[in-house]
Amino acid sequence: MFRILIIEDNPADAQILQMALERAGVPLEIIHLDDGAKAMEYLSAGKSSHCDLVLLDLNLPRLSGFEILERIRASEELAGLPVVVTSGSADAADVDRCYRAGANSYICKPAHLVDILTAAARIVAYWSQCVTLPSGSSAASPVARPAGNSQA
Repeated sequence: MFRILIIEDNPADAQILQMALERAGVPLEIIHLDDGAKAMEYLSAGKSSHCDLVLLDLNLPRLSGFEILERIRASEELAGLPVVVTSGSADAADVDRCYRAGANSYICKPAHLVDILTAAARIVAYWSQCVTLPSGSSAASPVARPAGNSQA
């Protein structure tokens, strides 16, 4: 089962994103945390092995998404964890800062439900079926991959 950690403080955004991810047709376990400090506590407590992908908002209480990303990349245990920033900001400075800090992707939050559903399906398909994840990930083993996806 592919496991996604959503770090998002807006309850409506989190609920819509979770619903959209669940509709992608891949078995998922979704963990939602609404606060930057809670997210780092969760990840630092060795629970990073409980997720295969982090979807990270930038504007969070207590610790910003930028701070979380920097801490993840600075941690030997967490550095390989894939992080996709999901933000309402299309500001080039924010995008550049996230990539410089080690984000794997940056997605501007779509405004329309159909676009959210499309983006969520693409995120799940790409990260759960197309890429090979680090060895500590639950989805890294061939057993976790859907039939027909062989690793060369």
